[in-house]
Amino acid sequence: MRPGPAKWMLIVSGLSQDYSRKSFKIRMRVVRAEWSCSCCLLVDRGRCGGLFPREEFIMIRRMYIDNFKCLVNFELPLQELTLILGQNGSGKTSVLDVIFKLRQLLSGNAKVTDRDIFPLSTLTRWQAVDLQVFELDVVLARHEYRYRLEVEHERSTRRARVSLERLELSGHPLFLFQQGEVQLFRDDHSVGPAFSADWTESALARVPSRHDNTHLTRFLDFIRKVVVCGLYPASFRAECSSEDAVLDRNASNFAAWYRHLLLERQELVPEFTEALRNVITGFRGIRMEKMGLDTRALMVMFDEFKTQFQLRLDEISDGQRALIALYSLVCLAAGQGHTLFLDEPDNYLALAEIQPWIIQVADACGTTLPQAVFCSHHPELIDYLGGDCGVFLERESSGVTRARSLVEIASNDGLRLSEVIARGWQQ
Repeated sequence: MRPGPAKWMLIVSGLSQDYSRKSFKIRMRVVRAEWSCSCCLLVDRGRCGGLFPREEFIMIRRMYIDNFKCLVNFELPLQELTLILGQNGSGKTSVLDVIFKLRQLLSGNAKVTDRDIFPLSTLTRWQAVDLQVFELDVVLARHEYRYRLEVEHERSTRRARVSLERLELSGHPLFLFQQGEVQLFRDDHSVGPAFSADWTESALARVPSRHDNTHLTRFLDFIRKVVVCGLYPASFRAECSSEDAVLDRNASNFAAWYRHLLLERQELVPEFTEALRNVITGFRGIRMEKMGLDTRALMVMFDEFKTQFQLRLDEISDGQRALIALYSLVCLAAGQGHTLFLDEPDNYLALAEIQPWIIQVADACGTTLPQAVFCSHHPELIDYLGGDCGVFLERESSGVTRARSLVEIASNDGLRLSEVIARGWQQ
């Protein structure tokens, strides 16, 4: 029996789109797929993709943000691989800020009153509204979650509190916090325990895992594995005295995070090392050298100029540090359920170094890497990814930001997409 088109999705070069016909036109090539109950492989640009059941998809499908900086009534659709474009000040980094802040709240590591979470200064300046609203639509296997957070500000005291926090599964409640009271629901959506909670933090983050709230627990586990990062290699510390399971926003704790990955995913080190040998001249490997009782230093080993030597992480170039971090995110974090939100990952990279890494990310998306979202101005990323999965953010005359797909622009006049955007013809 042929599966219905609504249950299948086509993956080509790591990119995803829904299709309901047997013939697909992909990058000016026609590829025919024969429906079957087994996997149907397609080849594009020398790489393989395939048809996978929609049940296997894990991703943030939609973001909604209201009254946060320049984002007012803002909705952003996301794919497995998404490139966010836009002029400076259009809100690209603000999107990543929101994801980072929500992850911190849902990890139980922050409160809405913290200066780096939702201070009064994050309210949209040209509005007199005191309520901020955030929504995430998340697909985990066959299940569709919707998380909603409402943060209320009091301007006179410059305080903030959670007025509403809600988690739903396919429209049915799993968790509700309102007016200081929590109502839990079991996996079958029957009413569970109720209790009071702190208005200044995420009450959802404090719910312990139980046998009857596995859906809620799975959502929290997914959000806590989201990586939001804008690499700043100059801040990388070479020494660490412990392992960090979470990468800092600027990746300054990379050595401690790498030490954690080394313990968790030792079997992936050979693949990671081989990938770096292809992009860093003379690269031989990485070792964590003992410097004290608990302290270790990340040493990068080279085999060059007819000799072998090693340098500390803070002794190699910024570009080499960036390459090591970027390939770690794809190779060593593979299969761990990490969703990547990266701010200008092409910074510090040479032109020839960008595309090999993009190809590796595209191949991993939807398989070992659930989802990757990039913010970038770089023409290499725009031309390679923008036509299939680009989203352009633009400020309207009212000051608010709107998102629109770049699919229709990509095929316009035969020009490269980066050239179209550089000339301002995407309007």
